[in-house]
Amino acid sequence: MSAWRIDAGVARDLAALVGWEPDAGSVALVEGLAATVPSGSTAKLEAVAAGRTPPGADPEATARRVLADRAAGRPEVSWSCWAMSTLMAALVETLGGGPAAVAAIRRVDAASPPVDVHSLVVVDGLLCDPYFSSVVPAAGPEVERVHHGVWARRTDEPDGRWRCAVRNGRWPIALEYRLLGVPVDRGDVAAFCAISTTHTGAPGRPYARVWRSAAGIEAFVHEAGGAAVRAWRWAPPGGGGAGTTAQDEHPDWAGAAAGFAARTGIPLA
Repeated sequence: MSAWRIDAGVARDLAALVGWEPDAGSVALVEGLAATVPSGSTAKLEAVAAGRTPPGADPEATARRVLADRAAGRPEVSWSCWAMSTLMAALVETLGGGPAAVAAIRRVDAASPPVDVHSLVVVDGLLCDPYFSSVVPAAGPEVERVHHGVWARRTDEPDGRWRCAVRNGRWPIALEYRLLGVPVDRGDVAAFCAISTTHTGAPGRPYARVWRSAAGIEAFVHEAGGAAVRAWRWAPPGGGGAGTTAQDEHPDWAGAAAGFAARTGIPLA
Protein backbone atom coordinates (compact mmCIF):
# COMPACT_ATOMS: atom_id res chain seq x y z
CA MET A 1 0.00 0.00 0.00
CA SER A 2 1.22 3.47 -0.84
CA ALA A 3 2.53 5.42 2.14
CA TRP A 4 2.05 8.86 0.60
CA ARG A 5 -0.81 8.67 -1.91
CA ILE A 6 -3.23 11.62 -1.80
CA ASP A 7 -6.43 12.61 -3.58
CA ALA A 8 -5.71 12.32 -7.32
CA GLY A 9 -7.42 15.59 -8.20
CA VAL A 10 -5.38 17.49 -5.63
CA ALA A 11 -2.21 15.82 -6.94
CA ARG A 12 -3.03 16.74 -10.54
CA ASP A 13 -3.69 20.36 -9.57
CA LEU A 14 -0.40 20.61 -7.67
CA ALA A 15 1.50 18.97 -10.53
CA ALA A 16 0.02 21.53 -12.90
CA LEU A 17 1.00 24.37 -10.57
CA VAL A 18 4.64 23.26 -10.45
CA GLY A 19 4.72 22.39 -14.15
CA TRP A 20 5.38 18.68 -13.73
CA GLU A 21 4.33 15.84 -16.01
CA PRO A 22 4.86 12.39 -14.46
CA ASP A 23 6.75 11.08 -17.49
CA ALA A 24 9.29 13.91 -17.02
CA GLY A 25 10.74 12.06 -14.02
CA SER A 26 11.81 12.89 -10.50
CA VAL A 27 14.54 15.42 -11.34
CA ALA A 28 11.99 17.61 -13.11
CA LEU A 29 9.76 17.37 -10.04
CA VAL A 30 12.57 18.57 -7.76
CA GLU A 31 13.03 21.54 -10.08
CA GLY A 32 9.32 22.34 -10.24
CA LEU A 33 8.72 22.18 -6.50
CA ALA A 34 11.84 24.13 -5.61
CA ALA A 35 11.02 26.89 -8.10
CA THR A 36 7.32 27.20 -7.27
CA VAL A 37 6.65 26.28 -3.63
CA PRO A 38 8.64 28.38 -1.12
CA SER A 39 10.76 26.39 1.31
CA GLY A 40 11.65 27.80 4.70
CA SER A 41 10.35 28.31 8.21
CA THR A 42 7.08 30.22 8.31
CA ALA A 43 4.60 27.32 8.12
CA LYS A 44 6.43 25.79 11.07
CA LEU A 45 6.49 29.09 12.99
CA GLU A 46 2.76 29.57 12.34
CA ALA A 47 2.00 26.08 13.73
CA VAL A 48 4.18 26.56 16.80
CA ALA A 49 2.50 29.89 17.59
CA ALA A 50 -0.87 28.10 17.44
CA GLY A 51 0.30 25.24 19.65
CA ARG A 52 0.23 22.68 16.81
CA THR A 53 2.80 20.21 15.52
CA PRO A 54 4.47 21.69 12.42
CA PRO A 55 3.12 20.41 9.11
CA GLY A 56 4.74 17.68 7.06
CA ALA A 57 3.08 14.38 7.92
CA ASP A 58 -0.07 15.13 5.88
CA PRO A 59 0.97 16.02 2.32
CA GLU A 60 -2.62 16.36 1.14
CA ALA A 61 -3.26 19.09 3.71
CA THR A 62 -0.05 20.81 2.60
CA ALA A 63 -1.02 20.57 -1.06
CA ARG A 64 -4.51 21.92 -0.41
CA ARG A 65 -3.06 24.91 1.48
CA VAL A 66 -0.55 25.64 -1.29
CA LEU A 67 -3.24 25.46 -3.97
CA ALA A 68 -5.81 27.50 -2.05
CA ASP A 69 -3.40 30.30 -1.16
CA ARG A 70 -2.05 30.51 -4.72
CA ALA A 71 -5.54 30.49 -6.28
CA ALA A 72 -6.75 33.23 -3.93
CA GLY A 73 -3.61 35.32 -4.31
CA ARG A 74 -3.09 35.20 -0.54
CA PRO A 75 0.33 35.62 1.08
CA GLU A 76 1.93 32.19 1.35
CA VAL A 77 3.89 30.38 4.03
CA SER A 78 7.24 28.70 3.42
CA TRP A 79 7.52 24.96 4.05
CA SER A 80 9.98 22.77 5.93
CA CYS A 81 12.04 19.95 4.47
CA TRP A 82 9.45 17.46 5.80
CA ALA A 83 6.58 19.19 4.03
CA MET A 84 8.56 19.48 0.78
CA SER A 85 9.73 15.86 0.85
CA THR A 86 6.31 14.41 1.60
CA LEU A 87 4.75 16.60 -1.12
CA MET A 88 7.23 15.16 -3.60
CA ALA A 89 6.62 11.59 -2.44
CA ALA A 90 2.86 12.14 -2.67
CA LEU A 91 3.03 13.38 -6.25
CA VAL A 92 5.26 10.50 -7.32
CA GLU A 93 3.14 7.83 -5.66
CA THR A 94 -0.20 9.31 -6.75
CA LEU A 95 0.64 10.26 -10.33
CA GLY A 96 3.98 8.74 -11.21
CA GLY A 97 3.44 5.17 -10.13
CA GLY A 98 5.96 5.24 -7.25
CA PRO A 99 7.25 3.99 -5.00
CA ALA A 100 8.95 6.91 -3.29
CA ALA A 101 10.61 6.55 0.12
CA VAL A 102 11.06 9.51 2.47
CA ALA A 103 14.39 9.26 4.31
CA ALA A 104 15.37 10.85 7.62
CA ILE A 105 18.99 12.05 7.62
CA ARG A 106 20.96 13.54 10.53
CA ARG A 107 23.44 16.38 10.11
CA VAL A 108 26.93 15.27 11.18
CA ASP A 109 29.44 17.87 9.93
CA ALA A 110 31.67 19.69 12.42
CA ALA A 111 29.44 22.80 12.46
CA SER A 112 26.22 20.86 13.09
CA PRO A 113 24.06 21.56 16.14
CA PRO A 114 23.53 18.59 18.48
CA VAL A 115 20.28 17.55 16.77
CA ASP A 116 19.40 18.51 13.19
CA VAL A 117 17.28 15.95 11.31
CA HIS A 118 16.58 16.64 7.63
CA SER A 119 14.70 14.71 4.96
CA LEU A 120 14.91 13.78 1.31
CA VAL A 121 13.20 11.40 -1.11
CA VAL A 122 14.70 8.20 -2.50
CA VAL A 123 13.12 7.62 -5.90
CA ASP A 124 14.20 6.44 -9.35
CA GLY A 125 17.62 5.49 -7.95
CA LEU A 126 18.25 9.07 -6.81
CA LEU A 127 18.51 11.00 -3.55
CA CYS A 128 16.21 13.94 -4.31
CA ASP A 129 15.95 16.98 -2.03
CA PRO A 130 13.28 19.50 -3.10
CA TYR A 131 14.12 21.70 -0.09
CA PHE A 132 17.77 22.25 -1.04
CA SER A 133 17.14 21.43 -4.75
CA SER A 134 19.86 18.79 -4.83
CA VAL A 135 20.02 15.46 -6.68
CA VAL A 136 22.64 12.72 -6.52
CA PRO A 137 22.47 8.99 -7.38
CA ALA A 138 21.53 6.72 -4.48
CA ALA A 139 23.96 3.99 -5.58
CA GLY A 140 26.58 3.24 -8.20
CA PRO A 141 29.79 4.86 -9.41
CA GLU A 142 28.47 8.41 -9.77
CA VAL A 143 28.81 9.91 -6.30
CA GLU A 144 28.79 13.65 -7.08
CA ARG A 145 26.42 15.77 -9.10
CA VAL A 146 25.74 19.47 -9.62
CA HIS A 147 22.04 19.92 -10.23
CA HIS A 148 21.28 23.44 -11.43
CA GLY A 149 24.40 24.46 -9.54
CA VAL A 150 23.56 22.85 -6.18
CA TRP A 151 26.37 20.40 -5.45
CA ALA A 152 25.74 17.10 -3.69
CA ARG A 153 28.00 14.12 -2.87
CA ARG A 154 27.04 10.66 -1.63
CA THR A 155 29.49 8.68 0.50
CA ASP A 156 28.76 4.98 1.06
CA GLU A 157 29.52 3.50 4.48
CA PRO A 158 30.48 -0.07 5.46
CA ASP A 159 27.21 -0.70 7.32
CA GLY A 160 25.18 -0.08 4.17
CA ARG A 161 24.15 3.44 5.07
CA TRP A 162 25.30 6.56 3.24
CA ARG A 163 26.12 10.18 3.83
CA CYS A 164 24.95 13.03 1.66
CA ALA A 165 26.76 16.38 1.58
CA VAL A 166 25.19 19.43 -0.05
CA ARG A 167 26.40 22.95 -0.79
CA ASN A 168 24.96 25.86 -2.71
CA GLY A 169 26.46 29.08 -3.98
CA ARG A 170 26.08 30.96 -0.70
CA TRP A 171 27.28 28.56 1.97
CA PRO A 172 30.94 28.70 3.04
CA ILE A 173 30.90 24.97 3.90
CA ALA A 174 29.06 21.84 2.83
CA LEU A 175 26.35 20.48 5.11
CA GLU A 176 26.83 16.74 5.60
CA TYR A 177 24.07 14.35 6.62
CA ARG A 178 24.08 10.63 7.51
CA LEU A 179 21.17 8.28 6.87
CA LEU A 180 19.10 7.82 10.01
CA GLY A 181 16.24 5.76 8.61
CA VAL A 182 14.45 4.88 5.34
CA PRO A 183 11.61 4.59 4.72
CA VAL A 184 9.92 6.72 7.35
CA ASP A 185 6.12 6.84 7.57
CA ARG A 186 3.61 9.52 8.50
CA GLY A 187 3.93 8.83 12.22
CA ASP A 188 7.71 9.09 12.01
CA VAL A 189 7.45 12.38 10.12
CA ALA A 190 5.01 13.78 12.69
CA ALA A 191 7.49 12.87 15.42
CA PHE A 192 10.41 14.52 13.63
CA CYS A 193 8.28 17.64 13.01
CA ALA A 194 7.51 17.78 16.74
CA ILE A 195 11.19 17.37 17.60
CA SER A 196 12.04 20.24 15.25
CA THR A 197 10.23 22.72 17.51
CA THR A 198 13.06 22.42 20.05
CA HIS A 199 15.94 20.73 18.19
CA THR A 200 16.80 21.97 14.72
CA GLY A 201 19.53 23.46 12.60
CA ALA A 202 17.15 26.04 11.17
CA PRO A 203 16.94 29.48 12.79
CA GLY A 204 13.71 30.27 14.61
CA ARG A 205 13.10 33.33 12.47
CA PRO A 206 11.11 33.82 9.28
CA TYR A 207 12.76 32.88 6.02
CA ALA A 208 11.67 31.68 2.61
CA ARG A 209 13.42 30.75 -0.61
CA VAL A 210 12.86 29.53 -4.10
CA TRP A 211 15.39 28.17 -6.54
CA ARG A 212 15.25 29.58 -10.04
CA SER A 213 17.36 28.72 -13.09
CA ALA A 214 19.61 31.74 -12.69
CA ALA A 215 19.87 32.15 -8.92
CA GLY A 216 18.64 31.24 -5.49
CA ILE A 217 16.37 33.91 -3.98
CA GLU A 218 15.81 34.14 -0.22
CA ALA A 219 14.03 36.44 2.22
CA PHE A 220 15.10 36.29 5.86
CA VAL A 221 15.19 38.11 9.19
CA HIS A 222 18.61 38.97 10.63
CA GLU A 223 19.45 37.63 14.08
CA ALA A 224 20.19 41.18 15.28
CA GLY A 225 17.04 42.68 13.72
CA GLY A 226 15.99 43.93 10.34
CA ALA A 227 15.52 41.74 7.30
CA ALA A 228 16.80 41.27 3.77
CA VAL A 229 16.29 39.65 0.39
CA ARG A 230 19.33 38.18 -1.29
CA ALA A 231 20.13 36.34 -4.48
CA TRP A 232 23.16 34.21 -5.19
CA ARG A 233 24.66 32.37 -8.12
CA TRP A 234 24.78 28.62 -8.25
CA ALA A 235 27.77 26.70 -6.96
CA PRO A 236 30.31 25.43 -9.51
CA PRO A 237 31.40 21.76 -9.52
CA GLY A 238 32.97 20.88 -6.18
CA GLY A 239 30.57 23.07 -4.29
CA GLY A 240 32.64 26.24 -3.91
CA GLY A 241 30.29 29.17 -3.54
CA ALA A 242 30.03 31.92 -6.13
CA GLY A 243 28.58 34.02 -3.35
CA THR A 244 25.81 36.53 -2.87
CA THR A 245 25.27 38.65 -5.95
CA ALA A 246 22.69 41.06 -4.54
CA GLN A 247 21.28 41.82 -1.09
CA ASP A 248 18.58 44.37 -0.35
CA GLU A 249 18.06 45.38 3.27
CA HIS A 250 14.61 45.99 4.76
CA PRO A 251 13.49 47.21 8.19
CA ASP A 252 11.37 44.15 8.91
CA TRP A 253 9.92 40.88 7.58
CA ALA A 254 7.03 42.68 5.88
CA GLY A 255 9.50 44.67 3.82
CA ALA A 256 11.54 41.58 2.95
CA ALA A 257 8.36 39.70 2.01
CA ALA A 258 7.42 42.52 -0.37
CA GLY A 259 10.91 42.44 -1.87
CA PHE A 260 10.70 38.68 -2.31
CA ALA A 261 7.32 39.05 -4.04
CA ALA A 262 8.77 41.65 -6.40
CA ARG A 263 11.54 39.23 -7.41
CA THR A 264 9.54 35.99 -7.57
CA GLY A 265 5.86 36.87 -7.95
CA ILE A 266 5.09 34.98 -4.72
CA PRO A 267 3.68 37.05 -1.81
CA LEU A 268 4.76 35.84 1.63
CA ALA A 269 2.77 35.73 4.84
